[in-house]
Amino acid sequence: MSTVDHQPLAVRAAAPAELPALPSDVGLTWRPLTPADVPAWFALCRVVDDHDRATERVAEYELVDRFKGAWRDPALDSVAGFDADGALRAYAWVEYRPVTEGTHGPVLFGAVHPGHRRRGIGRALVAWSEGRARQRLAAAEVELPARIRFYLDGHHAEARRLAEACGFATKRWFVVMRRDLSVPLPSGELPAGLRIEPYDKGRDEDIRLTHNEAFARDHWGSSPIDSEAWALDVVGGEKFRPDWSFMAVESATGRIVGYLMSGAYDQDWEPQGYTEGWTDLVAVRREWRGQGVAGALLTAAMRVYAAGDMQYAGLDVDTDNPSGALGTYTRLGYEQLHRSVLLTKEI
Repeated sequence: MSTVDHQPLAVRAAAPAELPALPSDVGLTWRPLTPADVPAWFALCRVVDDHDRATERVAEYELVDRFKGAWRDPALDSVAGFDADGALRAYAWVEYRPVTEGTHGPVLFGAVHPGHRRRGIGRALVAWSEGRARQRLAAAEVELPARIRFYLDGHHAEARRLAEACGFATKRWFVVMRRDLSVPLPSGELPAGLRIEPYDKGRDEDIRLTHNEAFARDHWGSSPIDSEAWALDVVGGEKFRPDWSFMAVESATGRIVGYLMSGAYDQDWEPQGYTEGWTDLVAVRREWRGQGVAGALLTAAMRVYAAGDMQYAGLDVDTDNPSGALGTYTRLGYEQLHRSVLLTKEI
């Protein structure tokens, strides 16, 4: 849909002048999160993740990194509720990175301690978060389509009911898949004219541009990643494994036509019951698709995961991915494990 079909985003966003008030009768004091709150924030996340059987567990470094990046404003984009003893019992965080192409898509994060649920706190935090997301959208400098997003584990019925009660609708399903590395691996043959090379930090900008060309512009809901966000969120994370990451390179030109980025998210291994090399991103430029490039990259990754004593290779995929990724993964031996859901409000 063209942006000319829309009213200006500042109008569509319908941003509130003041954010909805948070409850004053639940024994919590509300203020923005600060870096000093990370230990208490992490403690809350661990309790919530265990109680809700979260598919992916939050790592403390991820919360530290939330305070980095010029696009983030924690003083305005976060709020947390502390009880009389100073323990953090609930929070909300609006993650919004302005983009110049694709779709503006703030993501809402939040949690309420299991012992403080069913008091209206979750609903109030969703309303607060949505209001803040609308304020951020109204101030966007580039006119684009927009949606406010919630990502939830497919089994988390309570959170999904809350999101739906607040007007969010199911938009997309994603599948987490794993591949048993004790089973013989595929050959991973490449088409003529290409070679697989280990990730090279010196070519990081080329990989980012390949991502923006191959992934962000061809995959639903994606937008290009700028160099700051790439450096911080893709290759700057504590769990990023450059030694488990690869590039597909044209032999004649040296041009990168595909890439695979891996992580070792060991905070997930004990709860899920197995070790795993995780493929964060894999993509191939359009003109090289359908020729086995993605399979060769994934096979290279599976080999180093296995060499690192990982039991499984893991990844997730949009079930409606137009590139046929789900079929590719299935042919390589990946099996569907569980699902997550995206709920949105289209703006």
